[in-house]
Amino acid sequence: MKHLSKSAPTLAFHASITNSFGKGSLIQLLRQFSALHSDRQQISVGFIGYPNTGKSSIINTLRRKKVCTVAPIPGETKVWQYITLMKKIFLIDCPGIVPPSSKDSQSDILFRGVVRVEHVTQPEQYIPDMLKKCERKHLERTYEVKGWSKFEEDPELLQQASTEFIELIARKQGRLLKGGEPDESGVSKQILNDFNRGKIPWFTAPPQDTEEKTGEDKKAHYKRKRAEREEKEEAKASKRAKVNDDANNEENEENEDTEEWEGIKE
Repeated sequence: MKHLSKSAPTLAFHASITNSFGKGSLIQLLRQFSALHSDRQQISVGFIGYPNTGKSSIINTLRRKKVCTVAPIPGETKVWQYITLMKKIFLIDCPGIVPPSSKDSQSDILFRGVVRVEHVTQPEQYIPDMLKKCERKHLERTYEVKGWSKFEEDPELLQQASTEFIELIARKQGRLLKGGEPDESGVSKQILNDFNRGKIPWFTAPPQDTEEKTGEDKKAHYKRKRAEREEKEEAKASKRAKVNDDANNEENEENEDTEEWEGIKE
């Protein structure tokens, strides 16, 4: 949030008809935007972005019912759809757009869900890049396979690790061709689909915040109060421990006196 807010207004949002997050904040923002254009009868708000990034899901969440068709594949929304949110606010569900960029590789375009995996030729060529993106433990947990080469220690083993990874999954699932050879193309398409549909855990960490903090710390008061509270709790715990130690010492002394007195009597 902090990183994205530097370049554009940002809201945290989780799209779900039954268990959403950030819905109230977004609706309030849309109402404020409508108030800024009070001279108009209504405003139209377009949802624009890469294919398969949740544009239709956001609209369904705001309407609390399925008004837009959604699918975990690119190209499901083919034409503009106008949806009424309120009397003065209309939402426009747009087909995905792909901004041209000379920096994007073929792998980047595929992993962003721009292209349907079934239209990809030689899908196995993209598996090495996927292995670099994902953590080994997540892949092992997802496919219940282990043992492909550790390219993390030796980058030259990446291609070999990719081939071994595909073969391990193919043999585990019984996806073999004539002669017992693994179906590399079919298994690779399955892996890429799993990646694009979120079955394989993956995320990009935000860049490190190198900006020096200046000015007054607005949370300094709360931090000081918490530190004082923790000190008081530690003092109470030490006091209770001391009381328990004193009680144990007294009990031990009483036991020793009792034993000594019984010895004298005998």
